[in-house]
Amino acid sequence: MSIADTSQRPLTRDAEPSPHVVPAGTRALLATLMDVLAALVPLLAVPLLGRTRLPLACAWTSAGVLVILVAAALIADLCRTGRTPGRRLLGVRTVAAATGLPPTLREVVRRQLSTADLRAGRDPLRLVPAGARPLEPAGWTGWRQSAADGTGQWQLLLDNGVQVALTGSSLVGRDPTNEPGQSHQLLAVPDLTRSISRVHALLEPDADCVWLTDTGATNGTRAATPSAAGGTVIERWLRPGERVAVRAGSTIHLGDRALRLSRSNHPEA
Repeated sequence: MSIADTSQRPLTRDAEPSPHVVPAGTRALLATLMDVLAALVPLLAVPLLGRTRLPLACAWTSAGVLVILVAAALIADLCRTGRTPGRRLLGVRTVAAATGLPPTLREVVRRQLSTADLRAGRDPLRLVPAGARPLEPAGWTGWRQSAADGTGQWQLLLDNGVQVALTGSSLVGRDPTNEPGQSHQLLAVPDLTRSISRVHALLEPDADCVWLTDTGATNGTRAATPSAAGGTVIERWLRPGERVAVRAGSTIHLGDRALRLSRSNHPEA
């Protein structure tokens, strides 16, 4: 083969995954079929049990119970991670069509689902930072209170780069709701690992701090806040119902998620 021949041949390489979510197409149906077959595997034990002294009706009942247990485990896995053995084997993930998070049982029953091809595109559960600087872990020795912290509106920076203004008392959680008579601002934080409680904490902005209250969260609330003199990080776990003051520059840990508290440089109107 001459050099001229090789120069005319295009240089190819495997296509890189798309940065966007790519629908799985027929592989989603194939993954579901594989999971159905996996759930029916216990039925193969019926002929074996029939060779024993166990009555045939008991054999079918035992196999039926096992089918139900396997199906329940598959559905629980789907609702927790968006994946099942069949989906892991084929490299796809199923999420709720409305939220992009692992589906609830209700969404599974109503088939309000969307399945993504993880080999061809982005995982819908992967958080894409919006270019913000990463949050510093609590207790890091190189931490210093930012000189840019102002005296304006309080703000929360989530660990996925989303910034939210605290305009009043706010309930933070996976799916917070106000009790009768309450009128808090509601801040829902996506939680892929279900480590955040439905109503995890209450944030109440004040003149020189924000009051943080643990509302009885299952996995607790941890706050790392600078001392009044600055330069020293005070880290503590909150007891259920405990209310503490956190200052600008604090990092608030809710389950596996982290929020950074700051103030804008522009005075509030």
